[in-house]
Order: sequence, then structure tokens, then C-alpha cells
Amino acid sequence: SLIYLLLVWFFWIGKQLTGTGGRDSTFLASILIVPLFFVLNYVGRLIINASVESLGLGQISDDEFSEDADDAFKTEEREDKKRKISQRVHQVFKIVLITVLLIWFLSLWGMSIPFAGAALNAVFDSLVAVALALVAWRFASSYIARKLEEAEPEEEQKEEDVDDEFGGAAQRGRSYTLLPMLRKVTGTVLVVMVLLIVISSLGVNIAPLLAGAGVVGLAVGFGAQKLVSDVLSGFFFLLDDAFRVGEYIQAGSIKGTVEAITLRNVMLRHHRGMLQVVPHSDLGAITNYMRGGIVIKFNLEFPYDTEIDKVRKIIKKVGIAMLEDEELGDDFILPVKSQGVSEITNSVMVIRVKFTAKPGKQFVIKREAFRRITEALNAKNIYYAHRKVIVDLPEDARSDIQDGQASQQALKAGAAAASAIQAEKQQQQEKKAQE
Repeated sequence: SLIYLLLVWFFWIGKQLTGTGGRDSTFLASILIVPLFFVLNYVGRLIINASVESLGLGQISDDEFSEDADDAFKTEEREDKKRKISQRVHQVFKIVLITVLLIWFLSLWGMSIPFAGAALNAVFDSLVAVALALVAWRFASSYIARKLEEAEPEEEQKEEDVDDEFGGAAQRGRSYTLLPMLRKVTGTVLVVMVLLIVISSLGVNIAPLLAGAGVVGLAVGFGAQKLVSDVLSGFFFLLDDAFRVGEYIQAGSIKGTVEAITLRNVMLRHHRGMLQVVPHSDLGAITNYMRGGIVIKFNLEFPYDTEIDKVRKIIKKVGIAMLEDEELGDDFILPVKSQGVSEITNSVMVIRVKFTAKPGKQFVIKREAFRRITEALNAKNIYYAHRKVIVDLPEDARSDIQDGQASQQALKAGAAAASAIQAEKQQQQEKKAQE
């Protein structure tokens, strides 16, 4: 500061000796350059630190650390990397600031530098554009982050959804689906606008660039019709609110929980754990299992001599008890109830049970309904039917069996019947596993 004041005094004395005497405003403006430098330097450092934090620069993934590194060490390393990036950017900013103020100082005392004015204006316009873009990004990013935090499900809901056969993903609001894409679009638009302003401030005519970009975009549109189709399909899916992050959907033979949505693809997590990346244009007709109530029907098999009205009353009591349950009651839309005898086949009488639950809760309710109904039936000495095999034998074979002599023919017939039943059961299990 003392050296700078001596420099200002030297210029002022020189002007006085040459008879060109500088104005008082020039001298005062020269004096104020020092505090102006400190103010701008401080503001620039704040903006740089905020920008590094907002843009996520200096992030270190957990894979880059050793296995024995604790959380405190990881946090310290990340902060140290952010600090180094901020210092380097701040040094560049300080050099640019000193250069700009030096040019301004010389212009105050009538010493012109070729192209200095144009360069000063370009730097000033660029800095203003970058500062405004960073402020806009800061506000937009903070708003989106706050809304995303509000859309996050509570911890209790996350723990409950771990037992969800749809894949254990908590359902989230529409904002959780749209806001991440809005943040990406906002960042892209701001970067493009700042680049155009900087290029324009350097004296480059951007009109041909925009025209060229339009032609290139048209060519890309014709050459990458599949990409354009994916983007447009995704846009209209989101506009129609066809699905959200956390919802379980099925599109043709593909089904799973929506884990993420990008401009081109949707990430579906299968209930067995596989991640499926599906382009939006390949989805086609969509079945969303998370909108409205889910109707569940299951069958119970009883012997022919079972009292139907007694079973119906037992199932009704179980449904009322589950509806009054503190944990399960709120997940019902319609309670568990009997629909009567739906079929008589395979030596059994089939009684159908039905209930309607909120999306994602039907699996837990179904398991609990099976348990409670079984316990209630056993308490009344009512049991499910067992598979029976009736082997019809000739009269002579029957007499041999009654006399206590084991017939090889009867054993073979019984084994064949048991094998057929086992094969049928195996096919049913394989078919169910493929669903």
C-alpha cells in the first residue's frame, strides 16, 4: 500500500511539474483503488468458495480411500482438496483483478494502452456474466436441493419398504422426479449463456455461431432420430406424469422400480436386484402398479365336508381384526373378506379371499392374512385339504392288499400318481418363479 501511495504521489508530482496537473477527482480515484482491490478480492474469494462448493468440485469418492480410512480423515481430505482448488482459482482471479485495476489506474492519468479499453470492457462483461450466472445457479441449486430434501421419504417409511417385494424403494413425489432433470437443464443453459456472452464480449460475432449451431442441430436431429425419439418420449412421459421415481411399473416384458430418470433412459430396478436401462421410446404401453388400490385375490383349499359359512365368518373376523390393527389398518382400502366357493376341483373345495391395499403394502398384508386365517381356522379345528391319490385296483389285487400282501402293481401305480403330482407342482413353481 505504501509503495502504491508513493506511485500515486509520483504521478501527481509529475503532472504538476509538467503543467498538466491532474484533477482532484483523479487523485481521489487513484487513492480509492487500494480499498477497492481489497473489497473486490474479498467478494471474489467468497464467490469462488461458493462456486466450488455448489459445483461439487474436489469431490473424492470412497473408492479412492483405503479401507481403514475413517470418516474424519475422508472429510479432511475432501476439504483440503476443495481448499487447494479455491486457492488456485483465487490466484488467477487476483492476477486478473490487479491487471484490470492497473489499466484503470493508467487510464486515469492519461496513459493509454493499445486495446486496453476493449480488453477491460471484455473482462468486466465476462466477470459480470459469470457472477450473475453463479448467483442464479446458487439460488436454483439451493431451491432444488431443499425441495428434494422435502420429497425424501421418512426413515420409518424406508425401513418398512425394505420388506417390499416391489424392490424396497420408497415412493417419492413428482418433484423428486422432475427437479433433478430441471437442475441439469438449468446448469446447461447457464453454461451456454455465459460462454456466448464471453465470446461476444471478446468481439466475436456470435450470429454465425448460432446459425451454424442450428444447422448442426438439424443435421444431428436427422442423423440421430432414435436419440430425438428417446428424449421426446421421455419429455411426454414426464409431462403426463406416467411414472415417478420409486414407483413400480411394467412395460411389455420389462418391469421394476423406477430408480432414476435421465433425458434418454429410465433405470428400472428389478425386484430380484437387476438394473435395467430402458430407452424411453422402447417403453410403449406402461402399467403403473403404484396408482390406486391393489386388489389381491388368493385361494384356500378345503375338504368337501367343510362348513362354508363357518369359514366365511372366521375370515370376516380376521379381516376386521387386521383393519383395526395399528400397523396394518392404514394400509387397507377394503378389508379381507371371503368371496365364497370359487371352484371345486382336484378333490378339494376352493374358497377365494379378497382384499384391496395401498400400493406396495399388499405383500405384507397378504402374508399376515395367511398367518392369521390359518391360526383362526386351526383354533376351530378346520384344516386345509391335503392332496390325495386314489388308486383303483382289480378285485384280486384288493384282496391281496387286504390280506396284508403288498402288491407290486399297487406300489407302481401309487408311485406313478405321486410322480405326476410332483411334476405338476414343479411346473407350477417354475412358472411362478418366472413371473
